[in-house]
Amino acid sequence: MEKSEYEIMYFLESSYWWFIGKQFLIQRELESLSRSMGGGGRILDIGSGTGLNLRILEKYGKVFGIERSTEAIGFLKKRGLDDIACADAREPLPFRNDTFSAVTCLDVLEHLDDDEFLLSEMYRVCKPGGNLVITVPAFQLFWSPHDVALHHRRRYTKRQLLGRTRNIRCKIVKASYYNTVLALPIMAFRKLKSFLPVRTHSRSDFFLPLPEFLNKTLATLFKLEISFLRYLDYPFGVSLLVILRKGGEKGDRKSK
Repeated sequence: MEKSEYEIMYFLESSYWWFIGKQFLIQRELESLSRSMGGGGRILDIGSGTGLNLRILEKYGKVFGIERSTEAIGFLKKRGLDDIACADAREPLPFRNDTFSAVTCLDVLEHLDDDEFLLSEMYRVCKPGGNLVITVPAFQLFWSPHDVALHHRRRYTKRQLLGRTRNIRCKIVKASYYNTVLALPIMAFRKLKSFLPVRTHSRSDFFLPLPEFLNKTLATLFKLEISFLRYLDYPFGVSLLVILRKGGEKGDRKSK
């Protein structure tokens, strides 16, 4: 992503509605998955950004992160996070097979040309019975300068993302779109933004200043929607969540 985006992310992660909702999503899902992890274990976060997600993951096990951006690593150090490997997700992960009880990849796959390679590496370093937790932006119709600023290669449908996992033996624990309630307003805003004069450098939507009341309202709506993800699979949304559980035997196949 553009270097300026890391600084924005660092300062907004704890207060901007989108980040608050995403952190709530991570917390809810890891609370549920921690039972299958025996209440702990090692967790790997791929593409750790500026680090607030790692603080959430620390509640559920010993956390390790990888990040290739020197700008992001500087912000990770500011947060006092040390178990970070400077590594490129386009290359083999610097860990042994069957090391982690959970591997999180939160809005990273869309940055890679070869996303299937990273999925296979996540599978390799995950223990049998462990979980892969993946979020990506959904639906190409939402494509906008926001994606350009974040250096996205694509947005996904559920079918496309699950198709990328065809060569790994995993059970599909969860596959649902989210950020559904706000999807239409976001699409309208992004399409309008696409017609505005092009800046020299694209900027993400995170640069948009919001009144405190509106920001809190959006965060509340987002968190309320996520609360129902445990019981529902949303058919549409700005983002996509997929959770896979690694099989332990050669005969294991994907199922739901």
